[in-house]
Amino acid sequence: MNQLEPDKRTFRHYLIFWGGQLASLAGTNIVNFSLVWWITIQTGSAFFLGISAFFAFGSFILITPIAGVLVDRWSRKKVIIVADSILAMLSLILVILFFLGITNITHVLLIQLVGGMVGAFHATAVQAIIPIMVPRKHLTRMNSLNYFATAFVQTIGPAIGALVFLIFLGDMARILFIDIGTYLIAIFPAILVTIPAIQKKVQEDKPSFREEFAEGLTFIRSRSGLLTLLSVFTLANFFLPPIFVLLPLYTTINLAFLNLDLAVVYLGILMSLQSASMMIASAIMMVSGGFKRNVIGVVLGLFLGALGMVILALTPVGLFWVAALGIVLVGFTLPVANVSSQTIWQKVVPPEKMGRVFSVRLTIAQFTGPFAFLAAGILAEIFSIPLIFLFFGSIMISFLLLTWVFTGLRHVEEKLEKHEIGKDEVQDQPESDSNSGA
Repeated sequence: MNQLEPDKRTFRHYLIFWGGQLASLAGTNIVNFSLVWWITIQTGSAFFLGISAFFAFGSFILITPIAGVLVDRWSRKKVIIVADSILAMLSLILVILFFLGITNITHVLLIQLVGGMVGAFHATAVQAIIPIMVPRKHLTRMNSLNYFATAFVQTIGPAIGALVFLIFLGDMARILFIDIGTYLIAIFPAILVTIPAIQKKVQEDKPSFREEFAEGLTFIRSRSGLLTLLSVFTLANFFLPPIFVLLPLYTTINLAFLNLDLAVVYLGILMSLQSASMMIASAIMMVSGGFKRNVIGVVLGLFLGALGMVILALTPVGLFWVAALGIVLVGFTLPVANVSSQTIWQKVVPPEKMGRVFSVRLTIAQFTGPFAFLAAGILAEIFSIPLIFLFFGSIMISFLLLTWVFTGLRHVEEKLEKHEIGKDEVQDQPESDSNSGA
């Protein structure tokens, strides 16, 4: 039985669900800013900032392949509701620990570790429902709208987070209640809306976990263009993340001259500027419908992020607005590069394989990220942060230029289109839905 195409009804339900998730994201952004600043004040160490990101992101990457296979087997709606509920409970545990005055860095790291694991299930399920609820013709604009709204939330989140931290005098117990409340807001729409179930052909022998994961990997390997895209993002996810790990200390040392009250304000402004530029880039992508050749968007977005890192590295000490220019360029990276890449994948991968293929995709593309966080924390104990930014940004720019000139990256979409056309000519059968809802 074929999977029904998304229609206006499923699209409306997705928008309701999406609104709840944005509310949760707003709370999480406010609290995460405060939590990162709490770690910065408590430790004053780039190493612990790197470890914190390593635990949160590393556990996410580790569990993502497992989550992808299980999300394809389970009800995606139930996965999202349960994941949001667990994440709310983790925040509640931290509230209790902070209220009792017994919280230390170890407790926070453990919560981040578990939260990253649960987040892998949540993120995979949320990504997997988009193509089955949003009509194909609206995918690029919906992806762009998603980044626009996310960027808006992330624009106000750090600014509010800095304000809340100052008003509550760093009382994390009260700040964390914001996160719990917004998780509850996200759960109710998820319960109310209808999320279509994926209809699969009945099989006498159900594939094993390993077989389903291998199927996702085989799908990617069979399309050389997808492997090329993955290699670019894999390298980018090593060279660009140090910005996000080291920015709190960079702001404190290079821009605020160790004035912590000034530093938290500067950091909030920089993070808001980054998100505001994400919002502007998302709006441009949404209105224009993206690039005719999405691969150009991928390379351009990553190039701007690397250029922004170089500008941060070369910013004279104390010149805040030069650093702000670099952060604005970094903000263009996610909407331009990720929307372009996401659109390519959504058009190629069939709905019933979204979970496992996307989880393998995320694992391959992002497995270098946790090690980048860890490396950034260690290197910052040895070298200056601007030197690290300059080194990583320059390598990324060189890599993009060499890849564009000497590989087939610029022709990746043509390769994928030829593959799909060839497959359609061979498999012109009613029961095949491999091209019906990516």
